[in-house]
Amino acid sequence: MNHIRRHKGFATIILLAGALLVPRALPAQADSPKTTIEPLLLIPSGAVVPGTGTILVRTNEGVGATVHAFGLVPGNVYTLWWAIFNNPKKCATPLCSPADFPNPDAQGVLLSGTGQIAGEDGTADFGVFRAVGDPSGKEEGTAEALEKPFKAQIHLALRAHGPVIPGMLSDQLSTFNGGCPPNTCVTVQVAPHLP
Repeated sequence: MNHIRRHKGFATIILLAGALLVPRALPAQADSPKTTIEPLLLIPSGAVVPGTGTILVRTNEGVGATVHAFGLVPGNVYTLWWAIFNNPKKCATPLCSPADFPNPDAQGVLLSGTGQIAGEDGTADFGVFRAVGDPSGKEEGTAEALEKPFKAQIHLALRAHGPVIPGMLSDQLSTFNGGCPPNTCVTVQVAPHLP
């Protein structure tokens, strides 16, 4: 039964992706939106997390994402982060990594997304949009923002912040190391989307 419910949830996310993430009116000269679907992978093993899925929609105005995460600790806090490499051809390997953030040629930037508390079934759903040129929530990198939506390599990264800490929940839901210490923060799942 849980297996069926998880797939129904992800199917709902897929159906809503176009309505929630693609701007309703695109300029006539705009490129058509590009959509990619990828599972979440465990860090560091790279194994696919069963029952997960991410959708990334690229437009000239920016990128939108929906994420259905599974295998989380119920009641714990998680944040979703944008790891964007505007010039992925300059990354050290074809799949860019955090080690490429200091490389100015890769034009990488880590930007905040949104936060959630995992449900009793160990799931969390995220929906977020990042406009071209928006530098808000920058954590790391040599670039300031998303510059090239259709050419960028974009990783949707899920970070664990441990149990809710009274009085610190707002930071846990919105900052890279919110709640740590006393909790331990670690990036646990990632979905790379290639251009």
